[in-house]
Amino acid sequence: MDNNHQNTGRLSRRGFVAGGTVASVGVIAGCTGDSGDLDDNTYSGDVTVTHWPDLMYNAPYHVALEQEYFAENGLDIEVVGSEGGGTTVRNVVDGGLPFGEVATPAAINGYLAGSPIVAVAGGTQRVNELNWVAPSGSDIESMADLEGGTIGYVGAGSVTETTSSLAVAASDELDSADVEFQDLGGVGEGLTAVEDGAVDVAANMDPTFSDQQADDEPWQVVFWAGDYLDQYQQTVIIADPEIVEDHPDVVESYLAARAQGIDDLRTDLDEAAEIFSEGTEGFSTDVMRNALETVDPDEYYSSGAFDAEGLRLVEEAMYITDLLDDEEEIEWEEIFDQSFVAEDERIDFDDI
Repeated sequence: MDNNHQNTGRLSRRGFVAGGTVASVGVIAGCTGDSGDLDDNTYSGDVTVTHWPDLMYNAPYHVALEQEYFAENGLDIEVVGSEGGGTTVRNVVDGGLPFGEVATPAAINGYLAGSPIVAVAGGTQRVNELNWVAPSGSDIESMADLEGGTIGYVGAGSVTETTSSLAVAASDELDSADVEFQDLGGVGEGLTAVEDGAVDVAANMDPTFSDQQADDEPWQVVFWAGDYLDQYQQTVIIADPEIVEDHPDVVESYLAARAQGIDDLRTDLDEAAEIFSEGTEGFSTDVMRNALETVDPDEYYSSGAFDAEGLRLVEEAMYITDLLDDEEEIEWEEIFDQSFVAEDERIDFDDI
């Protein structure tokens, strides 16, 4: 199988995102039953966040759960994770869950493939935690050294696929036609592939990167995504359209609790890092504080608003990676609902 983007068909991308979900339209109507209990003002059950519990998207939820902000807003939730990309979309659709924070390209392609979802809020709007690494001491020290080489990403539809391609396209150091992009199936799998020499660089990210470097600095960073992309709407919060229509108070409560968690991240980084550490699988408070400082909560997290330039770059990346074909356009107002965003923070989709 040729993994170069120029030879990757749109339908295979859609198949990844939609696998098994198109036939599920209507299955999650009301999002009740095994997925949880819902009424006009409360919800008790599961929600999903990409790469729970360890990656940077997850920090507001850890804080909001520990500080009981969800409970204060009438929600009794448990967060379940996924491998990212289209898998998180499928958790919402096939799993009958009311909410999910997912990679923006996966949300868009899921909608275009027929999944009953709507994006109700921005999640993260920078990519400062993402880097591509080679083993320490490698001759590959910068993007220019990747000519004729291979860049690994986590999975089709993931933020590491789109941002690696976009970063190369934005650079003056490397032509996209002179490098191959390869799906490695996960962060750990990618780092193993780099160690074995199967690819030249692979995606890494905080807090995993900070944790590894705190030990014996096994990696040298070849490039950071944030060096090439200032804004990027990395994730969005999606919901079942029927919940948006029939239970808007629940949506407002969910987003309000998450926003309270973000406020705490911005005002007390030490306590937030401790809470984040306690909710993860073995990351120390120092590692989590370093990771939070790297992403900068003031810039990285959105309390709900979408970012027009960040969405424009998502669209550009989706064309570059063949997640969209040349004739296909994103009907932004069909996919993105700004009714839960403060009026003075709403964007004009014509600006994208």
